[in-house]
Amino acid sequence: MSADKKAKVVGLGHIAIFVKDLERSLDFYKKLGFAETQRFARNGGGGIAFMECGTCILEIINRPDITERPAGVVDHFCVEVTGIDELVADLKAQGVIKEEAKVGDLTMFGGVKNIFFEGPDGERVEFFDFLK
Repeated sequence: MSADKKAKVVGLGHIAIFVKDLERSLDFYKKLGFAETQRFARNGGGGIAFMECGTCILEIINRPDITERPAGVVDHFCVEVTGIDELVADLKAQGVIKEEAKVGDLTMFGGVKNIFFEGPDGERVEFFDFLK
């Protein structure tokens, strides 16, 4: 490595999610504003698709054989949004977010609105709207 290129961590590469039905999950995340960028066949069946929205990259891994979550599973992933109230109302109207999910107000970071909801395979997704 050259002297001007130092080895370092530069940021989050992507978030991987195991799913049972690839097409169902791709449809769900497209409704959240993600676009499919690549798709690959998986050895042993299933497939892998990458989706992007802004700087957030999801790796959707089709695992029809998965029966329980492996150890070390991340609790949730968070996507930064703007206009959270309008966005959530639209996604509720489409049936993407369940009606009982509520937007909350937080004092951290000088004021934030957020909401947690589930993806098609029970993965927890959070929207985070920085108010400043």
